[in-house]
Amino acid sequence: MSTSLSRETAHSLALSVKEVCERTSIGRTTLYKYLKGGQIPACKIGRRTVILLDELEQALKSLPRAPGGTHA
Repeated sequence: MSTSLSRETAHSLALSVKEVCERTSIGRTTLYKYLKGGQIPACKIGRRTVILLDELEQALKSLPRAPGGTHA
């Protein structure tokens, strides 16, 4: 997953909540749950919430794996 995230956003250092949801297929409510719980770190720039690409990739890698060890 991190490879495709990097290719799609090679020019981006940070992503908006909408961009993260589109690129990862994580729903907005679930993403905000992970942000609030600290599993995915975010930064505030004014009123905007942004997620640094490197931190997003690291956070996704650290999330629990699906039963059976499969990943999409």
